[in-house]
Amino acid sequence: VLECGVCEDVFSLQGDKVPRLLLCGHTVCHDCLTRLPLHGRAVRCPFDRQVTELGDSGVWGLKKNFALLELLERLQNGPAGQCGTTEEAIGLSGESITRCDEDEAHVASVYCTVCATHLCADCSQLTHSTKTLAKHRRVPLADKPHEKTMCSQHQVHAIEFVCLEEGCQASPLMCCVCKEYGKHQGHKHSVLEPEANQIRASILDMAHCIRTFTEEISEYSRKLVGIVQHIEGGEQIVEDGVGMAHTEHVCLFFYLLHMHRIFQEDMTILLSQVSTACLHCEKTLQQDDCRVVLAKQEITRLLETLQKQQQQFTELADHVQLDASIPVTFTK
Repeated sequence: VLECGVCEDVFSLQGDKVPRLLLCGHTVCHDCLTRLPLHGRAVRCPFDRQVTELGDSGVWGLKKNFALLELLERLQNGPAGQCGTTEEAIGLSGESITRCDEDEAHVASVYCTVCATHLCADCSQLTHSTKTLAKHRRVPLADKPHEKTMCSQHQVHAIEFVCLEEGCQASPLMCCVCKEYGKHQGHKHSVLEPEANQIRASILDMAHCIRTFTEEISEYSRKLVGIVQHIEGGEQIVEDGVGMAHTEHVCLFFYLLHMHRIFQEDMTILLSQVSTACLHCEKTLQQDDCRVVLAKQEITRLLETLQKQQQQFTELADHVQLDASIPVTFTK
């Protein structure tokens, strides 16, 4: 998702690798777009061959994928909050990588459950070369057991509970000391793991809704592309067979073409936003319990935004007749 599907380079926030949207909904970096062959004043998507008209400014006039840019910016800035520091970093592919604890120039591939260290293959062999240390259990990073997150206020105690009070939702994580004697004393609370699992279930439901919504938008966008191409097909008839006496019909034709192109652009932007929301949900599901709980407010806002977008989509669809036989006639 974070790489251009043509050159496979990672998108950037600016410059030649900035992501730009085609009308079909696909995203291509600026550099690759400039290399696509022109068909008149249009380019064809390298993935589905759909046509995107270019304005006077050419590729520069295509909208940037701002939803993807926002995600890139978040990944570059890194997560912040109560969970403290992490050995993770963002690699060139946009994926999370973990540095080797022995040599930070290396990328870790295994985790020693006894030493509690992240190691690359070479350092794992080097540091566990003796008979005793060779018995240590080392597992792939994907199978690494979740580490307990320690309380930022009482650092010898692990986070075990989640405060349910409305006024504490910006900072809901607490240890046993926070619960009994600290700022969360007497507050309603739940246990961390069940609360995180409940949020994960909600995220899964939302991800399913997002995928369904994405399919609806994609289908609608395909129909819009067909309509625009159908209307553009009538342009040749107007140019060849209709004279100045029929200016009114020509104006109606161009008005319909203009309106459908606007709706097509709106659908492209909406599809990008919804796809990015789906990616965000999938990434949240992979986080530990504390991060999932901390993401609850953001997920709630995302759900509210999605509901508004679905309403806007319904209203937008009601304004456009998805019929290729547009009721426009050109008389002699």
